[in-house]
Amino acid sequence: MSDVITRDEAFRKLAARCTAKECCVSEVREKLHNWNIQRVDEDSIVQQLLSERYIDEDRYCRAFTHDKFKFDGWGRIKIGYTLRQKQIDPLTVSQSIQTIDEEEYYQSLQHLLKGKSRGLKAIPAELQGEKLMRFAMSRGFEPELVRECLKGMSLQCETGLEI
Repeated sequence: MSDVITRDEAFRKLAARCTAKECCVSEVREKLHNWNIQRVDEDSIVQQLLSERYIDEDRYCRAFTHDKFKFDGWGRIKIGYTLRQKQIDPLTVSQSIQTIDEEEYYQSLQHLLKGKSRGLKAIPAELQGEKLMRFAMSRGFEPELVRECLKGMSLQCETGLEI
């Protein structure tokens, strides 16, 4: 059995993968690189996948943003950072992040902080705000919004953590 993957075989495998799961160009290129596909063939496969709409970075961004926000509880900063690491156009990233509903975003942060605060009952009240601030920021929520939410929960972040 041959370990070499032909151009057509690589295209078929990637088309099937992109049909089952949203992929971006950088993920497809990484897969092609791992299969040792020549650069000329890599470029033509990516172009063909794009032209046949197996890959659509707008669609990928919207799906990624939705899933990371809804299922993983990520904030806008972490979602945007991760998408930019995938070499996606910043305008596309910005547009997908703007699709998150403000009210739902704030409620998600509140839910996240309330859940985490239940586990911090043994910690002195003056430290709870700081721990919650760090936790929410690690999830990619904006510091100003976290402070506002903490004030609503009657907790303060005394150290004034900044990024």
